Amino acid sequence: MFSSRGCRGVTMDDIAQAMHISKRTLYETFANKEELLAECLMRVHDEINAMHRQAHCKVDEPLLVAMYMLRANAFSNHRYHRLLEEAERYYPEIHDRFFKLHTEALRSMLQHGMDYVRQHNYLRQDADVEVAIDFFCELFQQHRMSEMADPQAYARKLNEICFTYLRGMMTADTIERYEEMEPQFRKLIAELRIEN
Repeated sequence: MFSSRGCRGVTMDDIAQAMHISKRTLYETFANKEELLAECLMRVHDEINAMHRQAHCKVDEPLLVAMYMLRANAFSNHRYHRLLEEAERYYPEIHDRFFKLHTEALRSMLQHGMDYVRQHNYLRQDADVEVAIDFFCELFQQHRMSEMADPQAYARKLNEICFTYLRGMMTADTIERYEEMEPQFRKLIAELRIEN
């Protein structure tokens, strides 16, 4: 309901009615709408983290996992960021808490992936990993503010920007390795189903 009607457009009465429970029962679990919104944001955040773990289970190649996660984040974050954007206007404390949590998780995921590729000499010697991480975080921040009507189309564009940037940092051998892995990667992406 928050995703479709917005944080301000939904009341506790609406939520109780949709769940077929009394408002009193709802208030026994959540003190107010802000607490319920925070729980919803935490669940979406946990779903993103679960996708990351699932990606590691599907393929044991961190370079491929990192690329998969860029795509997965682009899809899933649209819903999460729309809620965060509205929370920023009306519930700034909730926004600040979850924006910081999400940014730290994204930066940690990127740092882990970059550490791996650097240790395995996948990157050129002159590649600046910290600048790359800042770039990707900034790119996803811009995605958060995007009003694109089709989040999947925008995610595909965002994904290509990320791949182009990463490819520019790779050694010639790594690019060749990536091209060998690309069919596996494309299959993984085809299996990716995320609701917006």
